[in-house]
Amino acid sequence: MRRQDLVLDREAALSIIDEIHFAVLSLYDAESKPYGVPLEYVRKGDVLYFHGAKEGRKVSAMQANPWGCAVIIGENELVPERFGRKYQSVIVEGPIELSDDPAVKRQVMTWVVERKSPEHLEKGQKVIEKMLDRVLIYKMQMEIVSGKHGL
Repeated sequence: MRRQDLVLDREAALSIIDEIHFAVLSLYDAESKPYGVPLEYVRKGDVLYFHGAKEGRKVSAMQANPWGCAVIIGENELVPERFGRKYQSVIVEGPIELSDDPAVKRQVMTWVVERKSPEHLEKGQKVIEKMLDRVLIYKMQMEIVSGKHGL
C-alpha cells in the first residue's frame, strides 16, 4: 500500500471483516471480463464463506478463474470541513473453492443463521434444509488481507 500511514493492522482488518456482513466479490469470467457481485459472508479463521446459486455468471467465473478479491467497506462518513471522508475498508484476496457437500453447506448456512438470526435457530434449520439442494458454498482462502482507513 502506498500510504503506510493509512494501513490498518491485521487485527483491525479482521475486526472490520467480522463486523460487516457483505462484500463485493470481484472475479474474472471465462472471457476475462471483470465481474463484481455483492454477497453475504461468514468468516471462520482465515476463510471467508459465501453461499449462493449453483449456476450462473459468478459460478462460471469461479470455475474459469478460481481467484477472487473481496472488498469490504466499514465505517464511511463524509467530513465536509476536511474535504474528505472518514472510512475503513478491507481487501481480501485468495483462491476460491466450490463445495456442494451437504455437510459443508449445512454448517456454513448454520453459521449465517447464527450470525443474522440467532433468535430463530430452529426456523433457520428448516429453511436450510429446504435450500440445501439449491445452493453451493464458495470457500475463499484469505491469502492476502489489507486494511485501510482515512481521516
